Amino acid sequence: MSSPWTRLSRQTPSKSAFWRYNWIAHHQIIAALERAAPYVRGRLLDVGCGTMPTRTWWAGRFTEYRGVDLADSPYLGDARLTAIARAEELPFRAESFDTVLGLSMLTYLPEPQRMIAEAWRVLPKGGMLVLDFTQTLPPGEPLHSYFRFTPHDARSMLERAGFEVVEVFPVGGPWTHVAMSLMVPLNRLNRGPQRVLTELPVRALYILIQLSCALLDRMFGNRNAALAHLFVAHRIERPEPPR
Repeated sequence: MSSPWTRLSRQTPSKSAFWRYNWIAHHQIIAALERAAPYVRGRLLDVGCGTMPTRTWWAGRFTEYRGVDLADSPYLGDARLTAIARAEELPFRAESFDTVLGLSMLTYLPEPQRMIAEAWRVLPKGGMLVLDFTQTLPPGEPLHSYFRFTPHDARSMLERAGFEVVEVFPVGGPWTHVAMSLMVPLNRLNRGPQRVLTELPVRALYILIQLSCALLDRMFGNRNAALAHLFVAHRIERPEPPR
């Protein structure tokens, strides 16, 4: 999956593997996708699909799955893409999908509004868009990013493109960011020949940091300080331009 939450681990993201690096973000984005699952239907296009884990998480919700990504993406694994394409130039006919997913990829596009316009084009009226808007990037993110989006930015962009927002699911919170910040130096430490000595203590710290911060976010989290927001919107007709 082409996402900051999954890029930080080459293993398949899991809701329950709390001993893994970056589990705290993985389980929260998976939980948000599960909450959005009832809106998924028909032919699904996964833009920036990476290793395509959503195909498993949303199994039974769609009739056909298509995944697109860049040919030089280092996060494809053994995934077999439907097409190699940029999110801003999708090689599909108008109104050819019922659901479009874009997970944590807008921040890496210099013109994110073009991706939203393409999603509008390949959806029919009433078609569903599930799109993640990154508000805070995790520490140590290796890819070049362009934007951060507040929920107000996201809603405005979607409405300008001809979508109506149905639901918004916050992903993570301030304590999630604290946990990820603490784990970055631990992950750097746990490499090379010394890993035979550092593996067990580092894993123990992963568990302590992530479980405690997940609990703190559950008790004291602020949705306005979320790492990202997963928007569910359906396509309507484009609004008339102002005169």
